[in-house]
Amino acid sequence: MRIRLFVSAIAGFLSFVGASLADQEIRDVRFGVDGERTRVVIETAEPADFRAFTLDGFSDRLVVDMPDMRWSVSGLTTGEGMGHGLVDTFRFFNNSTSSSRVVFELEHPAVIVDQFALDPSDPGGNHRLVIDVERVTAETFESSSGFSHTRAESLDSLIAERVEAVYVPPERERRVIVVDAGHGGSDPGSIGRSGTHESDVTLEAARELRRQLEATGRYEVFMTRERDVYPSWGERVAVMADVRADLFISLHADSSGNSGVRGAAVYTLNDTAENRARQRARQDADHTMQVDVNNILVELELREKRNQSSAFAEVLLQHLGSAGPLLANPHRQANLFVLLDPRVPAVLLEMGFLTNATDESNLTSASARRTQMSAVVRGIDSYFAQRGDDVQFAGSDTVATRTR
Repeated sequence: MRIRLFVSAIAGFLSFVGASLADQEIRDVRFGVDGERTRVVIETAEPADFRAFTLDGFSDRLVVDMPDMRWSVSGLTTGEGMGHGLVDTFRFFNNSTSSSRVVFELEHPAVIVDQFALDPSDPGGNHRLVIDVERVTAETFESSSGFSHTRAESLDSLIAERVEAVYVPPERERRVIVVDAGHGGSDPGSIGRSGTHESDVTLEAARELRRQLEATGRYEVFMTRERDVYPSWGERVAVMADVRADLFISLHADSSGNSGVRGAAVYTLNDTAENRARQRARQDADHTMQVDVNNILVELELREKRNQSSAFAEVLLQHLGSAGPLLANPHRQANLFVLLDPRVPAVLLEMGFLTNATDESNLTSASARRTQMSAVVRGIDSYFAQRGDDVQFAGSDTVATRTR
């Protein structure tokens, strides 16, 4: 929270947003299709500068940045909607203290062929921001996508364009949790005394954790995989950024040459991994007069991410202790790629040892799995309550889940 206030203060000082934008709002989003092209039209109350670009990652996206806006689209009170043509879905959020963003998930790779603004067609009508995209090959999309390399006009745009060093998930009814089932596909992970594959027990545990989290009505859950495939480390990490996650938890099962060793443990980022995260965050930064400010923000965010990850680990262990034994010194640190993203609090949970007969039996037991994942849910609840931003119950509606 201190970082958010600090950045808001700096951003407010450097940004220039006229008082006339106080009443600015988005009134409609609509689509038109012409063959391989799709036109995206964002209707606003007043004229607005905007910038559109495409991004590749866990999903292909069209991103439109604009000054701070209110969302006033009839029938879409959550800021989310369905697209048409090349656009699958879209979502709106405040990208910073003085800017807003609409992200369009693309059904297929596409490039921007034109973007422009139009005045109202009738007196008193809406202004229109128009972006035309055209379907292309994955190779063309990858080579053409990325942030614009024009000079950053403010700290807000520097953060948004370069490393998004200060990462503030949007306000929403449900917290977004990314659950990563370790290993999968060609990588079975550890193999137990009875031939149990780690990749199988992590997937079953991830499904159970998702079920329990969704049942509370407080969380939206995204899985890095939901079948026996192997997402790369980069793909797993990309999920949390793509969905602007509040928390990331990777599930694993341990092994040891000593069959008597058993118990759960939680891992967070160590110094080596933090340095890798620092390099990752800075690698795209421009060498401009603002790079020093950017580096300061990277340091602050890394410190905050590490603090929050450690806080979550400690709270999680308090609850896991009631569900089964813990390894000696159960809060550990490691150089793990899956914890690398510099923005999202992240932990890796070793649920037990497949090389221990008792732990292996528990890891393959539906009852023991429910008990352990229930402890994880209580830990997640306690973590958000401890931060002072616990979410309200959102009802019993089923929450959508993105899977691979």
